Amino acid sequence: MVGVAGAAPLDETDPRTLGPYRLLGRLGDGGMGSVYLARRADAAGATAAGEPPLVALKVIRPDLARVPEFRGRFQLEARAARRVARFCTAEVLDADTEGPRPYLVTEYIDGPTLWAAVRGRGPLPEPDLERLAVAVASALTAIHAAGVVHRDLKPGNILLSSSGARVIDFGIARALDTTTMHTHGSIGTPGFMAPEQALGRPVTASADVYAWGAVILFAATGRTPFGEGPTPAVLRRVVTDTPDLAGLPDGLGPLVARAMAKNPADRPTADELLLLLHHIHAAPVTGPTATGSAVTARGTTGPAVTASARRTTGPGATGARVAPPTGPSAVAAERAVTGPGAAGAGAAGG
Repeated sequence: MVGVAGAAPLDETDPRTLGPYRLLGRLGDGGMGSVYLARRADAAGATAAGEPPLVALKVIRPDLARVPEFRGRFQLEARAARRVARFCTAEVLDADTEGPRPYLVTEYIDGPTLWAAVRGRGPLPEPDLERLAVAVASALTAIHAAGVVHRDLKPGNILLSSSGARVIDFGIARALDTTTMHTHGSIGTPGFMAPEQALGRPVTASADVYAWGAVILFAATGRTPFGEGPTPAVLRRVVTDTPDLAGLPDGLGPLVARAMAKNPADRPTADELLLLLHHIHAAPVTGPTATGSAVTARGTTGPAVTASARRTTGPGATGARVAPPTGPSAVAAERAVTGPGAAGAGAAGG
């Protein structure tokens, strides 16, 4: 008996131990593998009650584990993920990138996903929505500061814990992307992917900011930003259509519009976004919308920060337009949104 809500009993195909961890139940499955509820089998990190804390252990799929390119990238990304500050994220505690079943261990967060909460109870009230917006933006500042790009921020990767929203599954989507995008398109969840990601173009931290806007729109309205349907159709709308922002509060609407600008250079960085969120009830400022036209938005009391004027470096750099797609992966991604026989993007995480 697992005894933890949301954890299913192990079946005959599930491992019972991995490294020093004893698996207790299955939390879910995703594009990279399965996630288990676990504890260390030794006394390391034991609580005052004498039991080691519960952790979430993600086991990488066997077919991916056999690809040397994936293992190398997974090792780099897992190391980077351990540098991410723990506020508003699930802390990465351990990783094994050498064994026959590579895995990543994070703290266990007790709470429903944003997806399950909104689908089960409806859109979030405005105060909860504002708290969510700040928490996820804070998580992105920590993730980007560590040199990591999430690449698959979505409602299913945000947990609503008793201490607030926590972002999970950062740090290994890039490893999967480098391994599979040449046959399956860019990794991500279609309705929450940035246009450049849908086209197979280079992905920077600005794609996470775009996904932040899509997540907030979903939390406020219960709608996915570009509707439902076959993956190629959703990807086509991501690239060509403007999201319907009806239902967003006045303070958040213009920020979501800026975050979801088609051009990455027109989006704020996560740091700028967090600053603007702290002033959404202050005097209005102007900034570009998702379609590039100027609107009046609540923001800082000084001049608006113009994203296209920024000159940043590193993973958060968004000061230039993305390059046109090149190579076989980009060609496949272009077909996904332009051709009738387009292949869908794989979903990372889980």
